[in-house]
Amino acid sequence: MFTLQECCRPVFGRHETFHPRWGWFSKAVAEGKANPYVFQQADAPLRLGVGKNMVRAIRYWGEASTLLKEIKPPKERLSAASPTLRGDALLDPETGTDPYLELTGSLWLLHWWMLQPAPQSMVPLAWYAFNAFRPQEFNTSDLEQAFFEECLKGSSDWKPAQNTLTRDSSCFLRTYAITAASLIDDALDAPLRQLGLLHAVAGQKRRYRFQSPAWIAPQIVLYVCVDYLVNIQHSSSTVTLTRLLHEVNSPGRVLRLREEQMIAELSDSSLGPWIDLSESIGALQVVLKQDLEAIRWQSLASYFDCSEYQAKLLASGGDVPLYESSALIERVNELKQARSRSLHEKSLEASDPGASSDLLQRMALSAALVEAGIKV
Repeated sequence: MFTLQECCRPVFGRHETFHPRWGWFSKAVAEGKANPYVFQQADAPLRLGVGKNMVRAIRYWGEASTLLKEIKPPKERLSAASPTLRGDALLDPETGTDPYLELTGSLWLLHWWMLQPAPQSMVPLAWYAFNAFRPQEFNTSDLEQAFFEECLKGSSDWKPAQNTLTRDSSCFLRTYAITAASLIDDALDAPLRQLGLLHAVAGQKRRYRFQSPAWIAPQIVLYVCVDYLVNIQHSSSTVTLTRLLHEVNSPGRVLRLREEQMIAELSDSSLGPWIDLSESIGALQVVLKQDLEAIRWQSLASYFDCSEYQAKLLASGGDVPLYESSALIERVNELKQARSRSLHEKSLEASDPGASSDLLQRMALSAALVEAGIKV
């Protein structure tokens, strides 16, 4: 059985009290692709159009969802935030399969990727709530106390301060919980609430209930099931429905799927080329007709109607940065040159106002690039 410490990193409070908002995931990928050091710059709030603490929150949620990856090139003082191949394939403004997260399946994937232990999850309280916390209905204090007791089983890194734990709990609830007061704001404020996994109990303050989703696209359910099997290094051509429903990190726990829902989704005729359901010795089993890796990307290709190349990046590109260290250094040099040209252009403009160039001005990087540890 996987434990909290095995599946998660001891990351607390890095959301800066902000739950993920609409546009943040897309912004993290687009801005990180244009300048991997954007989150380190003094003018990042202006570039991203948010407050200073929100800049750190956007980076955190980008990394937690495997759309960004932190890398540190040799001889550079600070780390950069590069989009992953997965993030670029999903959210690139021009070539992404769903750049504005208009498809509900994309939100399910973000939820799934955030809670997966491969690589380790950066949302330990959410991981614990979906995977190891038993009550279906609970008070906020119940969840916080149970999570704290589970943290005590780990090293000193796994002992968050009480106020930090309270902020993490509050952020988790605002990320997922639908309340009467939040219904009006959900369309703009919190994309993952659309999944309908957590609801406030009417008439009871600070009490919540987990609920199963109304519907998930069969291709997304299939991808999640196969991704889980890949992560646990499953080698057989069959798997019991019980494993997919009840094991830690399984689709049944993370997506809150009931048995009848799982059966209905996996029995969908569109999944016929990849799987069958059969009953053996009283246990319902999923029969895999192809290699797991093939099913994993083909299910996403079917859902997004995208190319094989894009689907493969979505399926398994969450830990591979778009900019490797060498490419990042090259990109940094390009940014330095752009800034140098811009400074030269500004000098010409000061002596001859008619020599200004809007294009070069747009390429200008702020002096805060130096603050980020990049020598100019």
